[in-house]
Amino acid sequence: MDDGFVLGTLSAITWGLADVLVTYVSRRGGFFKTLLLSQIFGLALLVVVALAVNDLPGPSTAQVLALVALGPVAVAAYAGFYRALELGPIAIVSPIASANGAVVVLLAVLVLDESLTAMQALGCILVLGFIVLAAREPSSEPGEGNGNGIRLALIASIAFGGYLFVLATMSDELGWLVPILIARSVTVAIVSAVAVARPPPSPGALGRLGVLGCVAAGLLDACGYLVYNRGAEVGEVAITSAAASAYPVIPILVGLFALRERIAWHQLVGVGGVLCGMVVLSLG
Repeated sequence: MDDGFVLGTLSAITWGLADVLVTYVSRRGGFFKTLLLSQIFGLALLVVVALAVNDLPGPSTAQVLALVALGPVAVAAYAGFYRALELGPIAIVSPIASANGAVVVLLAVLVLDESLTAMQALGCILVLGFIVLAAREPSSEPGEGNGNGIRLALIASIAFGGYLFVLATMSDELGWLVPILIARSVTVAIVSAVAVARPPPSPGALGRLGVLGCVAAGLLDACGYLVYNRGAEVGEVAITSAAASAYPVIPILVGLFALRERIAWHQLVGVGGVLCGMVVLSLG
């Protein structure tokens, strides 16, 4: 079994759980507070890991500048996604955002000239294709909040795709930790500056449980990136990203059974197709 597939699947689990926590917390205390606290705690974990490793490659000036430039992209991706989770149903928003895997796979094949076996290519097509089906809105007319959430999820998906691709490609030279550590530091700096200058209004206080949820979400999100980057380092970027893009299975199930969101039949088919695609990927 491809190491990139295994590590990509682990990142999918952590990201899926993080999405669930972000949804619960952002709907109570607002997306911006959730974003700020979760990013800070995620960065704290990365710093601890960096101190524990204590032997990290030094990036060049060009690499640092490229990672710094990723900061605004990451802010757009996270802010759009967290706001989308606050507004729209998680069972729809999460799979739409996960379509960033299609962007990464496309860039990996076109820019990095990675080659896929026939089985791996079929697995990628199944995973990404059924994610699109799972993300497709039901025929009923959505509310205004749902529509805004879906549009923001689409924007976040594109931003996440470029963000993940750059992180994955830089992991070849800088390893699995340095790229995300620098990019996340810039992201926290930007969000913190916005919080000081003019924070968006929020619906209410987070409370103790909300803060704990932010801590858990930030740690899970950071762990997902560490595992994802490691998978891209030891395996193929396209395979790792395709496996990782299956993470909306968890939010969809939570939305269906815990939040009792209405899920159309084609979305359920999409979830089943994603699981089948992951099996095909594991056999490639």
